[in-house]
Amino acid sequence: MTLRHLLLLFLVALLPGAVPVHVMAQPGAFAASIEQLAGEDHLYTIDFLIFTHLAEGQLRFFETDRPGIFCAELAGRTLGAISWLTSERTQTYTSFMERTPAGPLRSIEYVSSVVKRRWGVWRKREHHYLFDYEQGKVSDELAVDGHTRSKTVHDIPDGQHPVDILTALYNLRTGAYGPLVRGTRLQIPTYSRGEFTAIETEVMTVEQQGEQSYFPSQGLLIRVKVDPEIFGTGSGKLYVWFDEAGIPQRGIVEDLIGIGDIRGHKIMEGS
Repeated sequence: MTLRHLLLLFLVALLPGAVPVHVMAQPGAFAASIEQLAGEDHLYTIDFLIFTHLAEGQLRFFETDRPGIFCAELAGRTLGAISWLTSERTQTYTSFMERTPAGPLRSIEYVSSVVKRRWGVWRKREHHYLFDYEQGKVSDELAVDGHTRSKTVHDIPDGQHPVDILTALYNLRTGAYGPLVRGTRLQIPTYSRGEFTAIETEVMTVEQQGEQSYFPSQGLLIRVKVDPEIFGTGSGKLYVWFDEAGIPQRGIVEDLIGIGDIRGHKIMEGS
């Protein structure tokens, strides 16, 4: 079990720019302003079968010292014996984003990095994306221990507005892509490792949410279906539950290859 797999519980909530396919007629769900979300700092823990607190993840969001520029950071580390088995790995996802005149945030820079110790030596692997919407390009660079291994530039397809997964989380939570209500189905354009792809996303109905015993009946439960190869899952299905305040509280990665289902939840303050 790698830290990358464990962090999937948090990443499923971080969905890119959404294109509605169908929306049921009902009042809009939670929506907060960027200013309300700035300053958030959430801590999560992950469990598997009877084993608890195998890893921790932290999700932060704040405004930088540059007006209109925000930063989101998701960092995780394995704990105890799992930490030893995963080479004391720390995995960090960092996104810088800017507010557009129309309102939504758009990605400027996104970095995914892994730091681990192997044979007593600390190693760092970093994937760096730069988004240039004026030129219609995405720059993709892979570096290992500070040395560039590969660098490519890709044309953004006409009509698409891919954003990184962290930028998208806050766009969803602010209602930038429309109201997130039960029955909503989304086609989500995103970019990752040389490909512009789509993720199928659906906000569960009351009946569908009731079938998932791990999640409360209130709030909103979102089901995501991706290419199984992307996250190493058998079904490609992932779930995330937002409470009534719109905060991602719980998640499940379904049928992780070689492991099974893993679950994560937010650690309450003071616990």
